[in-house]
Amino acid sequence: MRFRSLPHLPGLLLALLSMAAWAAEAETPPSLRFRRVLLTAKTEVVPVARGIPTTLTFDAELDVQAVKRGAPDGVRLLSISESSVTLMAEGDLGEGVALRVPLLNAPTPPAVVVTLVAAEDVADTQVMFFRSAPAPEGMHARLAELEARGAACEAELATQRERARAMGPAGWVLSGQVGEEGVASDRLKQWSNAGTAGMSATDVRRFRAHTWVVLEVEVENETGQPWRPGRAWLEGASTGRVEARTVAMAPEVLAPKKTARVSVEFGGPPGKPGEGFALVVEGADGTRPLSVSGVVIEDKKQEKSGP
Repeated sequence: MRFRSLPHLPGLLLALLSMAAWAAEAETPPSLRFRRVLLTAKTEVVPVARGIPTTLTFDAELDVQAVKRGAPDGVRLLSISESSVTLMAEGDLGEGVALRVPLLNAPTPPAVVVTLVAAEDVADTQVMFFRSAPAPEGMHARLAELEARGAACEAELATQRERARAMGPAGWVLSGQVGEEGVASDRLKQWSNAGTAGMSATDVRRFRAHTWVVLEVEVENETGQPWRPGRAWLEGASTGRVEARTVAMAPEVLAPKKTARVSVEFGGPPGKPGEGFALVVEGADGTRPLSVSGVVIEDKKQEKSGP
């Protein structure tokens, strides 16, 4: 097994620098809240925190195809279901981003208009809209369930904030991210592209410590459109799906016919020794995923022979 000194880990630094920038912005994070809102013709203002998902839930079926977000493009719609919209602020919201949510079989009002603004002291993570003052039966139980889930999310968020503040090698050691075994670095020898939709990997490196693993992929954009990464995950036959903790790329936007380095961090390391995974990095617009199959996180045979 080979070890490399921490100051020479470009892939690791790329992943953690994005976390460091986020932590710097989150030194005085807003408090999170759940609330219920009576539907009226009035535009509802919803404060949102950058990087924290917000879910809008309705007691009426939505016209999913007609949900419309206004400018500026600082909010990403993560998912739209029959009764809810989940979104996340990622950039500048300006004076506010309008979101129009049409309702089916609900003449009063026929649509809900929401203005999403940058949170200062308080951010909404769950807003439940209902059409009459007495909330339907079961709403209170649902709210209690969501509050419990919110408390668990806040605890996890606090843990991640503490972890993100460890921005240098000394901090990594003190926070337990790097232990006695150090960090092993390997260039993966056996892997292949699969269903990449114009995105191809030309090189894959693995940085592994006791509690995490970072996969650095050199990516080539063979399409005619710019590309930037969104969500990422591993898929293993035995382990199943493992969501990434962070995804970063340098440069932040990959121009057509150019290359960039994508760094994806996972906890763990996940899976069993020798288990093969498919690494999937979805585009920020939900299309053109990068997919690399045959990725092994713990490969004792390769570690003995070295990169």
